[in-house]
Amino acid sequence: MGEWLYRKVVFAGTFDHLHAGHMHLLRTAIRLGEHVAIGLTTDKMLAHKTNRESIQSYDDRHKALQTFFESEGDAQRCSIFPIETKEGGADTMEDLEALIVSDEISVVNMAFQINELRVKNGLKRFHIIVIPRVRTTEGAPLSSSRKRDGETFDDLELVY
Repeated sequence: MGEWLYRKVVFAGTFDHLHAGHMHLLRTAIRLGEHVAIGLTTDKMLAHKTNRESIQSYDDRHKALQTFFESEGDAQRCSIFPIETKEGGADTMEDLEALIVSDEISVVNMAFQINELRVKNGLKRFHIIVIPRVRTTEGAPLSSSRKRDGETFDDLELVY
C-alpha cells in the first residue's frame, strides 16, 4: 500500500474562498490517502444557503482546489467530484476507507449517520478521521463565512 494509511480517503465541503483552514484539512487528507477524492458541493446544493450570492461558483471553487493540488505536487492523486446531498455518495462508495471531517459537531454527527447508511447498504464502515479546525489565537475557527464577510486571515497568527 505504500506510505499511506489508506488507499482512498474522502473529504467533502463547499471550499468557498479557499483558506488556510481548508488547506490544512486537505494536506492532512493528502498525507493519509493514496487517492484523495474531494466531494465539492454544487451550486444547486447551496441554493438555500444564507448569503448565497457571495459564495463562489462551483467552477471557481473547483479551479481553486485544482490549483491547490497542483501547487502541492499531488494533483495526480486527487480527484474532485460534484455532490448534491449531505451524504455525497459516501453511503454507497464501495472503495472508501476513511472520511476526513472537521471537528464541527454537526459534521462529525453526519459522518456517523453516513456510516450507518453504509451498513444498511451492505458496505463496511469507514474510519472517521476528525481534524481540529485551524483557529486564530483568540480561539475562533477560520471559516468561509468570515471571509465572505470581508475578514482576512493574512495578518492573524493561526493555531494548527
